[in-house]
Amino acid sequence: MDIYFFLGKGGTGKTTISASFSVGLSHYNKDSNFLIASLDPAHNLGDAFNIELSNKIKKLTENLSAIEVDLEKMIKEYLNDLSTNLKYTYKYLTSFNLDKYFDVLRYSPGIEENAVLESIKKFLKMNEFDALIFDTPPTGITTRVLALPKLTLIWTKRLMDIRRKILDRRKMIENVKGKTEAIIGDEVITLTADEKEDQIMIELANYSKEMEDLMKLFQSDLTKINIVTMPEDLALFETKRIIESLNKFNIKTNKIYLNKYLIFDNPPEVIKGKIIEQDRVIEKMREEIKNISIKDIPLLSQSPRGIEDLLKFYDNYILE
Repeated sequence: MDIYFFLGKGGTGKTTISASFSVGLSHYNKDSNFLIASLDPAHNLGDAFNIELSNKIKKLTENLSAIEVDLEKMIKEYLNDLSTNLKYTYKYLTSFNLDKYFDVLRYSPGIEENAVLESIKKFLKMNEFDALIFDTPPTGITTRVLALPKLTLIWTKRLMDIRRKILDRRKMIENVKGKTEAIIGDEVITLTADEKEDQIMIELANYSKEMEDLMKLFQSDLTKINIVTMPEDLALFETKRIIESLNKFNIKTNKIYLNKYLIFDNPPEVIKGKIIEQDRVIEKMREEIKNISIKDIPLLSQSPRGIEDLLKFYDNYILE
C-alpha cells in the first residue's frame, strides 16, 4: 500500500493539492482503489470536493473514497481502548483504584499525536484500498506523528528493561516463597516470573513490534512525504524545518509543491515588493534544497471545486 502525506502550514493549499492528487491518481489508475482522509481538525476536504463529508468513508467515484476524521471522537476512542487494555493487563492491581490514573491520561502531552497515529494505523489495516492519501493536521503535529514510532521504540525498550528487572525480583521471591498470587473477587491469579507468559511483557513486545513495523514503513519508499508551501520567507523556513526534522528520523521528503506563486508581465506597483520576495525565495529554495523535486503551481483566480475541476487542476499543474 502506497501512502501519501501532504504537509504544510495553514493556508498553503495542501487540501486542494491533496484532493486534486487523489482525483488524478484514481482517474489514471482505474484498477486500483484509493482513500483520501483529512486528519486536520479544521476540515475543508469536503469543500474541495464540493460535497459533504463526515467521519464515515464516502465513495466519491468508482475507485475513490474520502473521509474527514473526527479527531475528538478519535481521541476518546483511543483513550477508552487504552484504558480498557491497561485495566485488563493490570487487573491484579485493581485494589489501588487505577481509574483515577487513567483519567489523567486524557490531559497527557502527546495524546493528540498518538490518537492521529492510531487513526493512520486503522486505515493501513483496511484491505480494500491500494493507496492512502492524507491531508494532515498543522505541521508540528504531523512531524511529531511521523517521528512517534521511532521515539516510542526508545521508551518501550526501556520499559521492557525495567519489566525484566521486576520479573527477576519476582523470580527471586518465587525461589524462596513459591509463586505469588493475587485474589480479585472470586478469582485467584498466579503472577508469573516468566517474561514469555507475563501479560505486561507480551503487550510491550507486541507494541514494540508494531511501532518498529510502522517506523520502517514511514522510512520506506512506500511512504511519500509531500510538502505544500508558498514563495514566502516564513513558508521557506517552515519547509526547511520539516525536511530537517524528518531527516533526523530517516524519513525522506518526496516532493515540494510551490503553490500560489504570482505571474505578472507588468506587476502593479503595490505588489512589486511581493514579487521581489517571491523571486528571491524561489531562487533560495532551489539553491538550498537539493535532490527534492519542486513543482511550481501559480496562484489561480479561483480555487478548483469538485471532481471535474480538481482533475483539470491535476492535469495542468500536478501531472508529471
